[in-house]
Order: sequence, then C-alpha cells, then structure tokens
Amino acid sequence: MKKNYCFVLSLFLFGTILSSCEKSGNYQEFDRNEIYKHLSSVNVRDAKMIYTKEGTNTRSGESGAFGGVWKIDQNGNESKLIITGSDGKTNVLNIYEINKLSDKILLMYPDFFDTNRIREEWEKAHNDDPADFATSVGPDGKPILHGAATEYAMLLNKETEKLYRFPENVSTPRKDDDIFTDKQGNIYYKGYLNGEQVFKLSPETMTIEALLPDDIRFDNFSVTGDGFVAYWNGNEQQFGCRVKCPGGKIYPIADTHIFIFSGDLYSVRDNTIIKYETVSTNDLKENIICTIPENNAQWAFIPNYVRNTVVINGHLEFDGEQCVELGKYMNIGNIRTSKAWYTLGNMFSKIAMKDYQESQFQVSEYEIQNLSANSESPNITFTGFRYSDGANVVGTITESDEIVIDNVANNGEKIINLISLN
Repeated sequence: MKKNYCFVLSLFLFGTILSSCEKSGNYQEFDRNEIYKHLSSVNVRDAKMIYTKEGTNTRSGESGAFGGVWKIDQNGNESKLIITGSDGKTNVLNIYEINKLSDKILLMYPDFFDTNRIREEWEKAHNDDPADFATSVGPDGKPILHGAATEYAMLLNKETEKLYRFPENVSTPRKDDDIFTDKQGNIYYKGYLNGEQVFKLSPETMTIEALLPDDIRFDNFSVTGDGFVAYWNGNEQQFGCRVKCPGGKIYPIADTHIFIFSGDLYSVRDNTIIKYETVSTNDLKENIICTIPENNAQWAFIPNYVRNTVVINGHLEFDGEQCVELGKYMNIGNIRTSKAWYTLGNMFSKIAMKDYQESQFQVSEYEIQNLSANSESPNITFTGFRYSDGANVVGTITESDEIVIDNVANNGEKIINLISLN
C-alpha cells in the first residue's frame, strides 16, 4: 500500500529545545540542537556568485587548508558567507559547501570540522567516558580535517536568509543530481526512502513530500510544469515509463522516448510525436501532433530557450506543432546557457540558439579550471588562474564572448566549487 510521507522542515530560531536522554551512570545522549542552535541564517541575499577558497587556514592553530565559502555581491564586492546562530553569535560554524536547487532555495552543509569540535567539547563536559572523534584518513594517508557534515544538511532561503533543517530520515539532493522545478516553483529531486523516491520540496510551505510508491527502482525522471512526474529505467531510451499524477493516479507509457517541452510531456511512437495534455490533476489525454521526417531508433532532445523549440538529433527542430529539417547537423555541446551551446577543447566552440550560427573564440590570458553555466543566464562563470602572474581569478564570459574578471584572490588561494546565482 502506498504511504503518504510529508515532512515539515523546522526553522531553527532561538528557543528550540529538546530534552537530552540520560542513560545509566554519567552518560547523556548528545543533543543535536547543540549544533542546530548555531544554524539560523546566512548572509546570502545579495550574492551574485558563491565559491570556496582553498589554501588559507580559517583559524589560528588549525591544520589543513580550507578558506571557507565566499560570495561576490551585485556590486562586485567579495566577502565571506557567515552563519548566524539563534543567539546572534556568528562564525561558530563554518560553511563547507553550498549547492543551488533553484533561484530561491540553496542546500547548505556546515563543515564537519566544526560540528565534530562542538560535539567533542559537549561530550567532555557531560560524560565521564566521552565519545572518540578520531580524525579519518584519506587515500593519501593524510588526515581529513574538513568536509560536508551531511547529517546537518540545511535548506537556505536566499530571499529571507533563513535556514531550515532536513528531516533526518530523508536523503538530500547530491551535488550533480538533476533538479527540476514546476510552474509554482516547487523543487523535485531523486532520493531514497523505503526504496528510490522522487521528493517534492515546496519553498512556500517548506515541506518535503515523497511522491512515489514504496520499494520501486528507477534510473531517471522528469517533471512537467503542472507537476506530473515521469520516471523510467534506462538512459538513451526510457523503459517502463510511468507518470505519477498530482492527484495520485499512475499513468503507464509504453513509448521508449519521452521529453518535456514548454512544460508539457511528449513521447515518440515510431516516428510520430504524441502530446500528453492535462485533463485534470489525475488524468492525461494523448494527442497526435506531427510526424518526424525520418525514421530512427534513437532520439535525443535538446531545448532551445531562445526560439522556444526542441532540437532533435542535432538536425531537426520541433516547435510544438511541426517538426522540420534544419538543413545542417550541429554538434551541440554540454555547456549550455540561456542563449547558446558551447564545447570547450583548445578553444570554445559556440552555437547561437537564435540562428544556429557557429563560431569560435579563445580565452588566451587565463587557465580555466572550473566552469558554471545554466539555462537561466546567458553568461558562463569560471575560476582559474591568470598566466601573467599566476593569480587565482573568478571571471565571467558574457554572451558577446567578452571576458570580465569579477575577483582576484590573494596568492595561494585557489578558488573552487563556483556557483552562479543569477
């Protein structure tokens, strides 16, 4: 039987208290609110981009090299992201990692160096035989001092700057997972709860809902604008596709190629494109749209955000009503902005979405080490170093191929994990 799971995320403000559980002797269970009371808000509202610095110690006497998570604001100023606790104290915990889930919601992990330190201090103060917090060792034999404290994962509302706690038995999205949103801004991701699961996170109510039946397995999923969740096995082909309707009904689709276009669900049957129109929150209706002017066993669908079309197999274009030949084949790269597709080899190869014109350009003064691009911005942001002096930089490649340097770090501060927020 399908069980409904819905979890309310707690907003951690001053005054949240849980009683500790005492065992025999002088032993007390650690109260996790000793950590959560330091996790109330983060100064992220004005951030344009976020990144991590390596190569600088964060505190005197600390070994290892971790410089914390930093931001560049809308005016181009750099400053460190700071966690404020419910008591107003700052920097008791450092941020180790932040990932973007949507324009409004970020996923934040504190540094386990700090969470372990706080628990170790608490254990020594409350227990005669405190727990051992021996530092783990990496493959190179060196101690691992810093990392993501995943058990204290927090959701961060960029607009309000408030932190919310994940339910303890619900998995969090991983850094490279596919994340989808619907028209209402709800966030969908794949996780685990009594089997593989699709979770729906509502930024408005700060609740997480498990949408699929228990004990199922699937490889991938996607979501329509109305919140219909399609899930399947396979990659290039979608086997055993099912659609979970918002009203609860599960709708099987026998076709092995499906795609989302303009928020609607489509499939290919032989060489015919089928659209699944929303009848209600619990039903879909199949409509034949058009025929693809070729027969093929494999189909690949890439959205064009400028023309509001889908490019099929690199040489066909579907606009929602008809599918036509483009008269050329395009090798579409996997670096994608809202205006173009890019491939990076010895230089950048670019295909403009507006007219499919191809061009190339070179970033000759910088070594690019990390790239960040998404469909919400026409720009590419990057980190790397400048050839002329070896300085680590954060930069932007604009829609017109101009290179703009947003920040130059101090010597020895390598910049990693770049995230563009707008």
